[in-house]
Amino acid sequence: MIDGVSYLKADEDNFNVCSLDNFILSQNVSSCWRLIDGSYKLTPVAYTEDWNLSEKRALAAKIIYYVKNGSVAFIAVNNGQTVGFALLNKSLFGSKSQYADLAEFYVSKPYRRKGIGKKLFHLCCVQAEKFGAEKLYISAHSAEESISAYKKYGCKLAEEPDKAHSLKEPFDLQLEFRLGIYEITDKKKYTSLFLLADEQPEMVEKYINDSRTFVLDDNGIKGEITVKDISGGILEIKNLAVYPEYQKQGCGKKLIDFISAKFSGEYDILQVGTGKSPLTLPFYKKCGFTVSHTVKNFFVDNYDHEIQRQA
Repeated sequence: MIDGVSYLKADEDNFNVCSLDNFILSQNVSSCWRLIDGSYKLTPVAYTEDWNLSEKRALAAKIIYYVKNGSVAFIAVNNGQTVGFALLNKSLFGSKSQYADLAEFYVSKPYRRKGIGKKLFHLCCVQAEKFGAEKLYISAHSAEESISAYKKYGCKLAEEPDKAHSLKEPFDLQLEFRLGIYEITDKKKYTSLFLLADEQPEMVEKYINDSRTFVLDDNGIKGEITVKDISGGILEIKNLAVYPEYQKQGCGKKLIDFISAKFSGEYDILQVGTGKSPLTLPFYKKCGFTVSHTVKNFFVDNYDHEIQRQA
């Protein structure tokens, strides 16, 4: 890492149309990945990629435009110069709105291989989760060095390549990076986690198969949130559980914030049904929930034992 590098969200105070004037792209390419007979192979392709001043200012103007319209850009600054930048598009896409697009991602030549790209990539991953994305999407330059860097970050070929990106840059490799919160379909392996929040298996079985479950994976599963469309523009949290050793660390709120962002354009109301437990009610109020109504004798009528805990 280089001492003195600051990482900032780009805004009108720290980024303008001239901010990339001294940026040095200058990438000497000798080989690229090409799709040949159904598989990617390294192929000799020699050229030098660079930007002129007009191209730099056009790119800076693009970043400014997207930031003004809700997207987020991060810049790495050293001695007042932008030496790295990344642009994350806020609009999600994919069959389940799972992708956030890493639209631009570059480090100036003198500052490469010093950890700046890795830091910018991490900042984009954190922001993508806040947007409600499950994966980062990268239409990546096919140069051997570029793809090698993305592989080190943990990227792989996209499971659902986007046609618009492929048509725009036909030689790019369409990559993805799975973020810390993502949807799972094999729910049986998480039964013990569901039962932390809903102690009666029969009750879990009533909603689990027609609900969607997202897990928080940070070097291992820490918690889950299960939501269900109950019509009328309402999305209901049916189950929210965090393993005891990870509780009171912000995991539950992180899952709720993720769901709120991911489904913000689809539903008018996010609701949850919970008991008056001193553990759960204050938690949901801190997350911004307000009491709407009560259902008399719900737990008495639906559970065969006294509920010890609701999470």
